[in-house]
Formats: sequence, structure tokens, C-alpha cells
Amino acid sequence: MARQIPPLGEELVKEIEAAWERPQADWARQRLLVVRLIAQHELTTEQIAKVAGVSRKSVFNYRDKVERGGVAELLTRDWAGARTPAVRGAVAEEFVARLETGQFRQAKDAQAWIKKRTRKTLSVSGALKVLRRLGGKLKVPRKSHAKKDPVKAAKFKVELPARLQAVAGPAPAQPVRVWVLDEHRYGLLPVIRRVWGRRGVRVHAPYATRYQWGYLHEALEVDGAHAVELLFTPAIDRDIHALFLRQIADSDPKALHVVIADQAGFHLPEDDVRLPANLRLLPLPPYCPELNPVERFGGLLKAAVANRLYPTLRRLEDHLAAAARPWSAPAAVSSLIHTWLADQVNSGAPT
Repeated sequence: MARQIPPLGEELVKEIEAAWERPQADWARQRLLVVRLIAQHELTTEQIAKVAGVSRKSVFNYRDKVERGGVAELLTRDWAGARTPAVRGAVAEEFVARLETGQFRQAKDAQAWIKKRTRKTLSVSGALKVLRRLGGKLKVPRKSHAKKDPVKAAKFKVELPARLQAVAGPAPAQPVRVWVLDEHRYGLLPVIRRVWGRRGVRVHAPYATRYQWGYLHEALEVDGAHAVELLFTPAIDRDIHALFLRQIADSDPKALHVVIADQAGFHLPEDDVRLPANLRLLPLPPYCPELNPVERFGGLLKAAVANRLYPTLRRLEDHLAAAARPWSAPAAVSSLIHTWLADQVNSGAPT
């Protein structure tokens, strides 16, 4: 049999209404709403629970509280408050700094660090909750060469406007176009990437060991027309690199082209006689591929041909060219350029 709610006394109803008129916290006002609706005797228990946004059991609990001890007991919370987080304040800031540098290989590493830093022992699931709460996500780290100098990478960003001025000159007679350049090797040995699959079912990708390679030379214009220059070659050396630089220079013979690229051994030095007269080089710091937006471009093309087998290099090149076409539109190129790079070029490149 359903439990009936008996009526509240007249004095108790007056006490409830007086409390309702005073400022209350949200949780207190919710409890008062329940007992006010009970006092009105117009709604059923289920309807009161729905209107107040509480469970049916809570309706009876609040009724018992107010009947037993009046509004004072109704508005007394038994809740002791949430548990104080083990990782908070300065410790949380230190934890986030370690997250950003990838120092936690697994949740157990975070668990051990928290215990050492705070002397509090969390379960592995508790450490996972901390990781997620502070923005952690399990991901594959990008390779970083042991010889990389982070100071030089940061310095390059700051000094780029001045270096552009030095390379192009204070007031060049022709317009200046700034490019970023890189190369990517492709081949018949397939690229294996992650794919979505059904849980519990192993997914297979076609694979064959065939060692035939080619090279795709890529250049993206940092600003202005956001143009793209591509060149497929069967090999790579300084003579071939000189051909690609000539291609960039000839794309606009009246402009001065500044090419930002890494210091690979097959790239031309700044004093090489094969450099076009209307082209200047601006080298990146060693071992800093993340500074070059062409890395993004190459990654997109690799993703387009991943987990597939091609009978010939020509078929693979045709697919790469097709995959590059939508990313060669000015708006797409603009989306690939690092914001800091575009800002620095705009502030330092002479026009």
C-alpha cells in the first residue's frame, strides 16, 4: 500500500512560508519547495517529486524532517562535503607541467608521483581520474631528437622578423614571398595507421615488403597567395634540390622568394652558385621539425595512402597528387600554417 502523507500543522506551515520568503541556498529552497507542495495538498507524491526534481523517497524524508524538528532540522544538512582532492593548488600545477612534458607513461606513474609528492595513496582508477580531471589524454608521443635545443627553437620564433629583414634587405625592389619547404619519402612499403574497428575483433591491414621509393618535395607559401609547389623525384640530392628551388623561383620571377627549411645535408648552402638570383634561404634550427608547417601537409598525405598496397610507384604518386589537391587551395594552406609563423612573417617581412 502506498504511504500517505498526512497534513502539516498550521504553525508549521507558517514557519515554512516564513523561511521561503528569506534568501536561501539552492539546496535549501528545493527542500522548502517540497514541503510547501505537501502543505498545499494539491499534488501526489510522484507529482511533487517531479516538480521539485527529487526522488519519491526524498519527498518523504523531507516531510519527516520538518515534522520532527521543524524548518531548522529540514535545513540542516547531514552531508559533510566533498573529499578534498589529493592533487590541488601548487601540486596540481606541478602535475599539469609534468603532463605537458609527457612524464607519466601510464596511470601507475601518476599514482607513484602523487604518493611521493602528497603522501596520499590513490588507487590506479583514482590516479586515472586525476589524469582526466587535469586534462590528461593517452597519446603517442612525437619523436624528438636527443640533440634538439629547445632554447634555439624558442629563439628562432622571436628572432624571425629580424632575420627576414636581414635576408630580404630593408627595402627590396620587388615583392617578397615567404615559403616553408620540406620533403617526404614515399614507397611501396605500406604505411600502417590506426583504424576504427569493432571491440574484440582484430583488424588487419594489407602488407607487402617491397623497397621502391620516391620523394615528394613540398613548399607552402606562408602568407599572401598561400600557393603550393610540389615535385615528385625518384631520388634526392643537392642537384635535385636545386631544381625544386628553381621551380619556386620561376613561379613568380619578379618576386624575391625567402625559403625557410631545415638544414638537411642535401639542401643547398646559402653560398651555393646553383641558388636562383631571386631566392634566399633562411635555415631552421637543427632537429626542430615541429617549427615547419609542411610536416602537417606531409602527415595528411600519408594518412590518405595508409593501410593500402599499390602495384607501382606511379599509382601511388597519382593517389598522393589527388590527396594533395584539396589541401592546395589557399584556405587549406592557410589552415596549415602555424599562427605564430604567420604573425611573425607579417611583422617582419618587407613588402
